[in-house]
Amino acid sequence: MITTIDQVVNSIITHQKVTTMVDVLNAHVVFDEFHELVNMTAFNLLFAELIEAKRQQGAYANTLLVSATPHYFYLMEFLRIHKEDIITIDSFNDSGYHIDFMSYDEKKEVSPLMTQAQEGNAFVITNTAQDAQLGYLQHHRKENSVLLHSKYTKQDKSYWFNEVFNSFKRNGERKYDVLRSGPIVQASLNITCDRMLTEITCAENWLQRLGRLDRFGENSVVNPYITVVPQSIEVDGKQTSSCARFLNQLCVWNSTKAWMNFLKDQLYNQKVMTINQLYCIYRDFYNDKQALKLIEQDFLLALKKSVNLINEKIIDPISVPSKSKIKQGVMKISANSLRGDNRFVQMAVCQVNESLNLEFTDEYAYSEEFNPNEPQASLTESIESMRGYGDDDANLVQFIQKKHHNIKLSEGYKKARNEWELIKEARSPERPIYLSYTPEDLGIVNSKPHSQAIYYVVTEKQSVGAMSIDKLKQINSKD
Repeated sequence: MITTIDQVVNSIITHQKVTTMVDVLNAHVVFDEFHELVNMTAFNLLFAELIEAKRQQGAYANTLLVSATPHYFYLMEFLRIHKEDIITIDSFNDSGYHIDFMSYDEKKEVSPLMTQAQEGNAFVITNTAQDAQLGYLQHHRKENSVLLHSKYTKQDKSYWFNEVFNSFKRNGERKYDVLRSGPIVQASLNITCDRMLTEITCAENWLQRLGRLDRFGENSVVNPYITVVPQSIEVDGKQTSSCARFLNQLCVWNSTKAWMNFLKDQLYNQKVMTINQLYCIYRDFYNDKQALKLIEQDFLLALKKSVNLINEKIIDPISVPSKSKIKQGVMKISANSLRGDNRFVQMAVCQVNESLNLEFTDEYAYSEEFNPNEPQASLTESIESMRGYGDDDANLVQFIQKKHHNIKLSEGYKKARNEWELIKEARSPERPIYLSYTPEDLGIVNSKPHSQAIYYVVTEKQSVGAMSIDKLKQINSKD
């Protein structure tokens, strides 16, 4: 049986399919890349409960945890895995890696990951999909590049996933020279490059990204691995840059600082290392007392968020019959999903030409007509982001609540009582929240687009995905 952690966790939190838990306890179980759960809110606690249940079986636990970056603090201090049960396997890859750091003043300039054009067989990995999009748009005219992230429709994501894999896999087509990507590339893709630039991140992400640089150990020359760091982090360790604030949201800010400082100290006299030498540094990192204090701070913050989410989302076992009939094959988002409060959304298409001029078309990102013989096309966005993170001026739901019923009057839409009614309905792909409208639809209500409207951006070369018009105009003005 091959499954995701979600299916096992659901047997714990829903109380409806307890037999799934019995099956897990009776099976030989492999948890691959379990380190990804360490800072995943709620899952880090529920996974630990699952491991404890297997531990209670003693000699019959039959459980294997697999990861190149196991986060030894989580492994030993929280899961209570003994040292003698941890087996390290050396890499077959003996290639040399030149580790370098590039700093920039974020008060005066934009990250080199977005401003510098790349050539050759290179990966540029940012911590957010938005930064990858911005970098791609800045340079898609002169780079032979491809963009991959999570803010695509299902169909586009599948297409560009395959394009990236076929181009950069072992003995791949090499259709593209440069890959610009968010964190999605650090896992799930067995691909390789000859040069890599990455935004500063925690030890686990940093090493996972490194694993895509000369992945198969075939290069005879040293492979450049460049980490881009805002000066405020490198010099003062301050949390003033957007990069630092984002890392803090992920509960890895302190451990990222600790890793960067520890790594630099270890590389003081030796810039070129093998993967096995770097993993020795990684293991030593989790034995450093000063680093462990900072790692513990991040982990406790992650656990507090987990407790709050579990208390908010997990309720006593009850069964509530559905009030509305759902078409067969149409998937609804759970009201108590631990994966985040996302809702289905729709958006108009914006074309960006080679001069970075914007053209708003009379098309939407996908057709909402339901076809049981085809996968449901959809896009999702978090409730927080489409409500402007508390800023009323950036609240797109509030904007459409006043206009949507008039725009879609011919389709029988009634005015929602409030924005939360729209958010509730958007659990179904049949009632998405419109984050932007076409010029034709805006003409019906004689309205201009919202200043923060989110469009589905495309270029002549490829889809760029969901982006705020505010960000698009910033690129246009800087070019």
